[in-house]
Amino acid sequence: MNISQILTPEATLCSVSLSSKKKVIEKVSEVMAQSINCHAEDIYESLFAREKLGTTALGHGIAIPHGRVEACTKATSVLLLLDTPVDYDAPDGQPVDIIFAILVPEQADAEQLKCLAEIAKVLSEPSLVSQIRHAHCGDALFEIIEKAALKQE
Repeated sequence: MNISQILTPEATLCSVSLSSKKKVIEKVSEVMAQSINCHAEDIYESLFAREKLGTTALGHGIAIPHGRVEACTKATSVLLLLDTPVDYDAPDGQPVDIIFAILVPEQADAEQLKCLAEIAKVLSEPSLVSQIRHAHCGDALFEIIEKAALKQE
């Protein structure tokens, strides 16, 4: 699995202004709904239900919200870089400014795990995280992720 197979430039947003974890999940749901044939409310419910089980924040200002929706036919993702970090109940207590959300079909357990592992691996590189935080637009942010994904192959 290559991240660039599930992320598009249209779903890569920079300098997004949101005030809470709830607003982040709402925005992610709206962006995902535009790229797949699924209702934003269904996506929101899936992502929020997962957050209720425990935070998807990894620490160091990064969160990977994820969920499954029956109407989803293929894995998709959204990458947001927030202009101001929000409280995300992270284990290290740090607010989150990088959100890399994933949605997969209802029965795609293995695919979801592969996506999570790949994204976590890419976002574990401090120099890459620094590049992400200094991106000036969505296209630049997408290019950073695309290059990082190619190096992982």
